[in-house]
Amino acid sequence: MQQLSFLDPPPQRGTVPVWEALDKEQRAHLVLRLARLIARAIATAGDHNDERTEQDHR
Repeated sequence: MQQLSFLDPPPQRGTVPVWEALDKEQRAHLVLRLARLIARAIATAGDHNDERTEQDHR
């Protein structure tokens, strides 16, 4: 029986992980973009939770 792992797929032969293929500027841009997306997701989740709190107190 073969166990499949979606969290850590085995690397394919002859390929380079994407992160390793990026130069410093590309990595910095990607990290900044991810940070903005995470911040936006947190802010959106916070706004949604505030609306729930207001509804619960009515």
